[in-house]
Amino acid sequence: MNIIEVLADKSTKPLEKRNAIADAIFNGIIKIQDLAALGIENKKLALVFEAIEELSSKHTDMTDLHWLRFAEKHLQSQDNNIKRETARIVGNIAHLFPNDLETIIPKLIENTNNESTVIRWSCAYALGRIVALPKYAKSKLYDQIIILAEKEQMNGNKNQYINGLKKANKLRNL
Repeated sequence: MNIIEVLADKSTKPLEKRNAIADAIFNGIIKIQDLAALGIENKKLALVFEAIEELSSKHTDMTDLHWLRFAEKHLQSQDNNIKRETARIVGNIAHLFPNDLETIIPKLIENTNNESTVIRWSCAYALGRIVALPKYAKSKLYDQIIILAEKEQMNGNKNQYINGLKKANKLRNL
């Protein structure tokens, strides 16, 4: 069964679909660049990104720049589930691609204005991890993160920024 059939199978539960997709990616049956070419509709694409996020969290060694670019392409999706998962993917693998984040950072910052707490948390997670990278610890992003942290009302979200800023501070003081 291919990924389109898995996604279309009404007898399979969403968690089972996500796991099947994750297994297919993990085992090399399907590559991220192949997923990008399939034109999967948003509701089903959210499951795909959930699978990718899980793998990017547990198996960063298997990721490559295609993962980052695929996530970036969907950071400004109209679907909040996709926004959430793509921001988390970026946060999970940003440390592997510090020189490839310049076009992603503004998209994450824009999404920090989303009304959804979960979207803001995911963006705070990604931005907190990015600002903790040596390349960004002493950049203007540091000051932007301070402003975002001050503006954020939800403590869980704010803590993502603060954790990143604490790590960045250590690099700034070197």
